[in-house]
Amino acid sequence: MEKPLKLTILYTANIRGNLAMLPHLYTFMQILKPTERQGTLLLDLGDSCADDVWHCQVTGGRSTLIVLDGMGYHAACVDLADEERTKIANVVTMGLVDDRHNWHYHIPPVIDESICVSTRPDSNQSLRLLIHLKAAETTAIHGNILTLQTVESAQVGMVTLELLPIPALTNTTIHVLPDNTHPNPTIVASVDFVESEARLFQRKGSDT
Repeated sequence: MEKPLKLTILYTANIRGNLAMLPHLYTFMQILKPTERQGTLLLDLGDSCADDVWHCQVTGGRSTLIVLDGMGYHAACVDLADEERTKIANVVTMGLVDDRHNWHYHIPPVIDESICVSTRPDSNQSLRLLIHLKAAETTAIHGNILTLQTVESAQVGMVTLELLPIPALTNTTIHVLPDNTHPNPTIVASVDFVESEARLFQRKGSDT
């Protein structure tokens, strides 16, 4: 299978445990996706949970990530304790990216090791593209390194690139989630499941 010549990136950040928004966000992202799905990456730049949100507290920051995985995200920037990372790694399929772990392009049937998602913006000349998975002030290409402008919780960043002969931006937009966006029933069910599991953890914790 040929490596992608073009790439579309849809990305979020600062969700901060707002699970109720995610079914609406999923519907919106399906609308934004290009017709040709191959070559589209779904990424989260971090702060998916918040310490002051109850389900984030009782799951060690795993709750939102589980829903994002169900939404088809390919990779997310995480800040998890080793124990919590081990627990969620057995549950999700998306890449859990931090300073010790990268994710390389893998959208079946295509695997492209030359496209890397990382929190470390080190230029590696063997890569076609390194996507820096931490929020930046602007979306820009510097050599083979792509930075992504931060977005708020109810926003979706959209970036399109040509990858050959060298990575080049063709479009960058920040879309605001419309108030009238209908929730996706499957993601509503996923949120309900995650919250019910979090309540179970919470009850177990109060019994000890």
